[in-house]
Amino acid sequence: MPAKGCLMLPRIATLVAILVFAIAAKSSSDSGSPHDPLLQKFTATSPYFEVCTHKYNNLLLSISNFGLFGAQRGAWQDCETGRPAPSAEFPPGSGFEYLYVAALWIGGIVDDDTLVSVAYDGWGYAQREMLPCNSAALCSMERRSNRPGDPFYHEDARADLEFHAIFSDTVINPSYNGVDWDGRTHVPLGLEIMQTSYCWSVSYASDFILIDYAIRNVGNSPIEEVYVGLYVDGDVEHVSNDSEGHKDDICGFRQTMPSRLVYDYLDTINLAWIADNDGDPDPLTGEFDNYSSPTSITGVRVLRAPSQYAKISFNWWNSNTNAELDWGPMREATYRSFGTGGLGTPEGDRNKYYILSNGDHDYDQIFAAVDMSDQGWLPPSPSLGMVAAQGQDTRFVLSSGPYTINPGDTLFFTIGYIAGENLHRYAGNFEHNMSMAYDPSAFYDDLDFRDIGENSVWAYWVYDNPGYDTDGDGYRGQVIASEDSATGEIDSVFISGDTIPDFRAAAPPPPPVLRFSSEIEKVKLRWNGFDSETFVDPFLSVVDFEGYIVYYGRDSVDHLLSRIVTHDFIDYIPQVWDDERQSHVPVDLPLRIGRLRELYGYDFDPELYICGEGNLLDYKGTDVCLKPADWNQSIPSWDDPSLIDGHVGFRKTYADEIAAGLVTSDVDSTNPGLWIRDIDPRTGDLVLFHKYYEYEFEMDGLLESVPWYFSVTAFDFGDFEHGLPPQESFRLANSVEVWPINDASEVLRKNLKVQVYPNPYIADGRYVTEGYEDRKRTGYFDHERRIHFVNLPPYCTIKIYTLDGDFVRELPHPGRHSDTDSKLEWNMRSRNNELVASGIYIFAVESDWGNQIGKLVIIR
Repeated sequence: MPAKGCLMLPRIATLVAILVFAIAAKSSSDSGSPHDPLLQKFTATSPYFEVCTHKYNNLLLSISNFGLFGAQRGAWQDCETGRPAPSAEFPPGSGFEYLYVAALWIGGIVDDDTLVSVAYDGWGYAQREMLPCNSAALCSMERRSNRPGDPFYHEDARADLEFHAIFSDTVINPSYNGVDWDGRTHVPLGLEIMQTSYCWSVSYASDFILIDYAIRNVGNSPIEEVYVGLYVDGDVEHVSNDSEGHKDDICGFRQTMPSRLVYDYLDTINLAWIADNDGDPDPLTGEFDNYSSPTSITGVRVLRAPSQYAKISFNWWNSNTNAELDWGPMREATYRSFGTGGLGTPEGDRNKYYILSNGDHDYDQIFAAVDMSDQGWLPPSPSLGMVAAQGQDTRFVLSSGPYTINPGDTLFFTIGYIAGENLHRYAGNFEHNMSMAYDPSAFYDDLDFRDIGENSVWAYWVYDNPGYDTDGDGYRGQVIASEDSATGEIDSVFISGDTIPDFRAAAPPPPPVLRFSSEIEKVKLRWNGFDSETFVDPFLSVVDFEGYIVYYGRDSVDHLLSRIVTHDFIDYIPQVWDDERQSHVPVDLPLRIGRLRELYGYDFDPELYICGEGNLLDYKGTDVCLKPADWNQSIPSWDDPSLIDGHVGFRKTYADEIAAGLVTSDVDSTNPGLWIRDIDPRTGDLVLFHKYYEYEFEMDGLLESVPWYFSVTAFDFGDFEHGLPPQESFRLANSVEVWPINDASEVLRKNLKVQVYPNPYIADGRYVTEGYEDRKRTGYFDHERRIHFVNLPPYCTIKIYTLDGDFVRELPHPGRHSDTDSKLEWNMRSRNNELVASGIYIFAVESDWGNQIGKLVIIR
């Protein structure tokens, strides 16, 4: 079927051609050419398609092994979970999607023929011209991680999570790549593409994904005038909006942002962006909320182009089934008739190549109703311009070129897909300035691009670390002179790297390995921090672990988890006063209390030299003050016990053995007293954990009728040389869902009886409003009703009867509605899927460990 919002034009000849070419598809794709090694390798009659999701950061982005990312609103399944994959959900758990699909487009000239290969074009009948091979063993995506202990850990990995894929444009099979608008079958450029995507969980890099393409010419002819682009169809909406969300998007192009390092300097970002037109305020309150308002923004930036002289093009259009409304900006001097009746959707290779190569920077969509003819733009009709400016089913292409790829050569191209928070900061902005009184400049002034601008700069710095000589040739990047007001000296500020890609972030310590156990209304967390506390930061080349934070909440959403307790080392950062910033700035790494007492005596009190309180300390010949690093809430055996106030939110599990000297931090595999054996929740294997790094935390008084989510993060003390604050691991990286009930082993050990709650069940008992039912806010209350059975043995069957003995329902455990190994939910529906009536019911639990009978009451 045609894609959502596709352009429907007469295609009888095209349909006939598809049938003709389909007959020859197998021979075309299987035989290959003796001159093209990739055609022999990629004999893909049934390509092995795979889609995996970047989940280690704040932007859940699905990426494929066939040149597109974004899952087309759940059309593709995630390779790990088997469930519909998110396209670009930001932030995780919010339900806000900012992408329908994005796809790689590559155009060039081969032997005087203008060709374009697309991973997807959004409106054709079989739009896939970049395909993987048909072998899962050879062409599934390889996953890698630089986190020690991660199931995908790889010594060559640079990011928290990487996906490596390979595909080509050389398979000719109309079943997948169809027939072009001009009636000819797909003509390959002759390309093999190796794709690597990177994500990081560190806070400043958690809102973007970097995607690197190595594009190799596997044919015999040079490919000239090559342009590489990314086609983006946003569809910004909440997932609950099934039909209207894609109809009101706006897009634009942002060239610069004020520098975060140098005053009065502009960083070049060349960012193509897309967003909802108004952020979807709640129709009842007129304000933004957390459940229906996608107020953020996403965009694409070219990070690496093969030539510094390449031009960047940005072209957008509104795609519509009505050719008259299918429109996008076009310059009078470079006017091209698409031959479709519209000026928007580029049908066919030659029209696509025009979009890739025209060098235009289209004006932002909100200015579509402004007369731009004095700047050389063709005007739309007045009514069409206003329709476009209000927001439509908008698509854009960001492209770069021209390049040449000779046979056997590889062209490297890198982009960042970037998100930013709170573009819309005023809920009435669109209504006042775009709907009531068309004033796009006033509307634009109330949009906030700061966060996505900052993230765009960080994306480039992670791609190419500023001031870092990657290849050792002595060049460290572009420098701007800036006066340091703290010392009066002229500092060299690096605003770029050495042009050699790094794909490296200053990383927080990896999160600890988290386990848990539970009882009624109580949860006990246990974690091992060996990986966290021995991690060497790649920027500083030192162990910069500082402490742990324990979080919990009712939702597995990053910003909805609340901090329970924090503990860290007692240490202080030496600082001097900076006149320009009018604040104290660090001049060295944090000094722990033990080190300070080595320097200044056993009775030294760092609290006498806190910044802002007047007293200064001579440190390395400079007068400095001290700033506490983070919270300075110590854990026994980390620091001097005399500084501990007696209250410990969590503790070292083997604190007594540590205090007695029986357990140390030494890694001696031959000493059994240093190790315990337990299940690693990441793999399910029985492994050894070092006692010195074992911690525990208990929390009681928790409602047992809802799940609770816990996580433990690790954080460092930051990096003053690069201006980085303390970095914390991602809160959801090791999060666990816990029901505060007895686990099955505890049930068997104590011979506990099955319990039922709520009992009685009262239909108007505010279960929904209190968050016990319909937690995903579906609104279908009768389908979300729940009665909970707890203290179940590992395996059993529950049978439910009326008081008269009529059979109502059988529930297997574990089963579809089982949440843990000792709990099961009943949705109060009969075996005929009808909601049961009010009354008294009998339940019978049958298991190998015994049987039990009880009553429950339902009041509707």
